[in-house]
Amino acid sequence: MTHSAKKIILVTTALVALGTFAHADAVSDSRAAALAQTSVYRVGFPVEVSVVPGKGLGADAFAANTVASKHYSVGRLSFELAYVMPDQKTVYIGNDQTNGAMFRYVADTAGDLSSGELFAAKLTQTAEKGAATSDFSIAWMSLGHATDAEIDAIIGKGIKFSDMFDTADVADNACPAGFTPIESTYGAECLTLKTENRLGMSADEIALAASRLETARYAATMGATSEFRKMEGITFDAKRSKLYMAISDLEKGMAKGPKLAGVADDINLQANKCGAVMQLSVGADMATTDMSILVAGGPFNAGAVVNQCDINNISWPDNLTMGFTDDTLLIAEDTDYHQNDVLWAMNLNDGSLTRVFTTPYGSEVTSPFYYKNVDDKFDYLVTVVQHPYGESDQDMATSPDDTRAYVGYVAIPAKVQGGDTVGFTPMPFAATDAEKRMAAFTPSMTLNGTEMALNGYQTLLRSGDKVGNAVFGQAVARDGTPLVDYPDGDLPGGVSTSQDHTTLHRTADGELFAITQFEEEVGTMYIASLDRDAVSGTLVVTGLKPVDLSAAFGGFDFCAGVATPWGSHLGGEEWDFNAREFEAAGEQDADFDKYLMYFGFKPGAA
Repeated sequence: MTHSAKKIILVTTALVALGTFAHADAVSDSRAAALAQTSVYRVGFPVEVSVVPGKGLGADAFAANTVASKHYSVGRLSFELAYVMPDQKTVYIGNDQTNGAMFRYVADTAGDLSSGELFAAKLTQTAEKGAATSDFSIAWMSLGHATDAEIDAIIGKGIKFSDMFDTADVADNACPAGFTPIESTYGAECLTLKTENRLGMSADEIALAASRLETARYAATMGATSEFRKMEGITFDAKRSKLYMAISDLEKGMAKGPKLAGVADDINLQANKCGAVMQLSVGADMATTDMSILVAGGPFNAGAVVNQCDINNISWPDNLTMGFTDDTLLIAEDTDYHQNDVLWAMNLNDGSLTRVFTTPYGSEVTSPFYYKNVDDKFDYLVTVVQHPYGESDQDMATSPDDTRAYVGYVAIPAKVQGGDTVGFTPMPFAATDAEKRMAAFTPSMTLNGTEMALNGYQTLLRSGDKVGNAVFGQAVARDGTPLVDYPDGDLPGGVSTSQDHTTLHRTADGELFAITQFEEEVGTMYIASLDRDAVSGTLVVTGLKPVDLSAAFGGFDFCAGVATPWGSHLGGEEWDFNAREFEAAGEQDADFDKYLMYFGFKPGAA
């Protein structure tokens, strides 16, 4: 190599390095600007979307008829969903954590979740440790009262984890004197609540902040049972005064004792990889008093290549809902232990299970909800087929079109009453390749002994469908710009196949809408306007717009949801960042960076 050639290479290298530094500065500036608009404490709450009658979708980028709000007073957790009870004040939280607690929120005013008192449960097991089943008594402890406005203001101060807690290292599986040992979703920790901080907050203000921003940790330090594993869907059986709760995986904290000295072992059952549905007695004040197993999955066959959980029983129960009658519990699966996830109808009188819906390879059944208030002649069962060919059997997809998720429904040509008797033609477990590719609902049912044909599972929307200028499932920034480069998009253009819940809404004006939320780091929601055929009950999409979530500081990993008794959509953010780790890492986190794209962060910006 000649000297002149070497000089050229060195100069070129310097220019490349200069360009790299310039690019890094631009990316850093972009991130800083986005981070200044939000906080790690803006993620992990229920998000409510109300539909304003008579306005329609409008002509702007976002729907004109939706209003979004985030309910900080309910607490910051990994929300599978926030389930509203019939009193329209009490909310039970499906807290999808490992070593999570059970929470109940009581609003000050019916139909308004902007202020209320939060409670955490303390359980006592009656059976010996390691038993296959047990009854549990439940006592509730108050975590205090809060309003959305109070917590919003605290977040706005720039509060950090270190403003609420002092910490000490675990040594020899114990904590030093003066620190409370806990094992929560964040692991084993030694914590003590601060009494003052750099923000000038009082001890009471710090406790308030911790109760809503570090809810899992705060509840554990107060002595709440923090051993639940994958607490998922919740629904209420008014006839029996029972709350049903899905536990997808009855293992870990629910099946073994703690490692840290001084931590209680309130739940210690025999492990069950196939999961269970729990039943909890509900008192007149809507507080649960005891818990036991309603139905357990299994047995589990570790030697099986597929279908390790018995195919004629539940596996990893996820979303739950009552319907069609007061004696029917619908149980949806999200499991790796059935090759094809299904929806079960459980007869609560005799405990029998009937498979009524089967889904394609790698799918999850989400969003089962039975609607009796949409039409005067038809009832509707809405379900979502999430991420086909996504969680398993990716190689079985013949084209990207196979992987587009479904939002669909079954039109029931009758107004089924709570006291009616129903039966279902069982769907066979998918055996052939053709059956394993289908989203198929039972072709018929009986109503009070009379057979009734059904039109099957009808698709309302699929990921990537374009209606007007909107693309269903496409991530959208705060200003309405499509995030075509969103890195976790399952389809080209930043489109998600992880729609997790869809709710139907009939307004006082008779308008009909569907709101769908997506389980992505940029937690997008879409609202579709619908027409319905009076003869067949078929629903048709007539318009589509993303929902403006700017007032809620966007969303993150929307999971399950409910249509509230007062007609709104209530979704849950199934992610509560470990704010202690986030602060220690200099506010850096790869998943949080994806969320920051909503606020204009461009990871590849030059």
